[in-house]
Amino acid sequence: MQSSFPNTNQFTWLPKTLTNLTYQKIQQRESFLSFVYKAISRPLTNMFVPKTNPTTQFISTRILLEIEQRINQLGKIDWQDSQQGIYPVDLLFDNPWQNFFRYYPDVWLDLGYLRNLQVETLFDGVADSMRRRILAPLKRGLSAFSSIPPQQIKVLDVGCGMGQTLKFLRAALPEAALFGVDLSTGNLRQAKQVLLENPGELPQLTPANAEDLPYPDNYFHGTSSVFLFHELPAVSRKRVIEECFRVTKPGGVLTICDSMQLFDFPELEVLMKKYFPAMFHESYHRDYIQDNLVEHLEQAGFEKIETENHFFSKYWSARKPELVSSK
Repeated sequence: MQSSFPNTNQFTWLPKTLTNLTYQKIQQRESFLSFVYKAISRPLTNMFVPKTNPTTQFISTRILLEIEQRINQLGKIDWQDSQQGIYPVDLLFDNPWQNFFRYYPDVWLDLGYLRNLQVETLFDGVADSMRRRILAPLKRGLSAFSSIPPQQIKVLDVGCGMGQTLKFLRAALPEAALFGVDLSTGNLRQAKQVLLENPGELPQLTPANAEDLPYPDNYFHGTSSVFLFHELPAVSRKRVIEECFRVTKPGGVLTICDSMQLFDFPELEVLMKKYFPAMFHESYHRDYIQDNLVEHLEQAGFEKIETENHFFSKYWSARKPELVSSK
């Protein structure tokens, strides 16, 4: 079966300058496809469900320029991480629109594909670049277990959806044992299909509630979650973080990626509070953008918590303290 992204390192024979230029052109193409999709979908949405697409306030030229700078910086970091060996450069050429054209028009009847398409268009075709930003802090955290054979390293992706993050984890950690949980069995079926098309051992996929993970204490060396927390009520966010703490080994790492919060880009308050929740039916987004996940992580027991932002996404990385041996 043909892989949905090229074989590892098949672009390494090209000069770096040419490969980088090719990557930039692909990013421009994906942003264009995102723009086309928005241009088509908005009138249709207004026609059938007019109240779900509210009029947004004008965004100043200064803010638009800052957004452009952020997206360009994201592309540079994506390229730099591939050059530093965080993941194969071939991963940059993965095509998130492939399934849209491959399964069209059936894609419109599949909520999982539609959800992924929404995320991709919302972030102007660079959602995968944002997903990949968890890989560097995750691999740094896993370096604490450098004495352990790579095939014994266990990593869990919480709320794995249709397997996009697991696909990137497999490319970055080719020998690790990967696990994924999601509440939707439909998502997991699609994830299995996607992951079977890529090299490496198939991750263990389990239908489960992230608030009650079906794993023993101190089981995983690393835990990740991508674009899940904004979909949860506040009490569930805390519970999921507590569960991630429970199943992560002492010394292990948790990495979270989600959309930016209000204090990260206050100039976009109208978009974050009104447009995004209404257009994408996100009931808990208004609460999420004002929530303090650092506080939740600290209360759960994590330490060495770091945050960073890339384009419209935010990241948290945290470490579970080592066990203190009693003398």
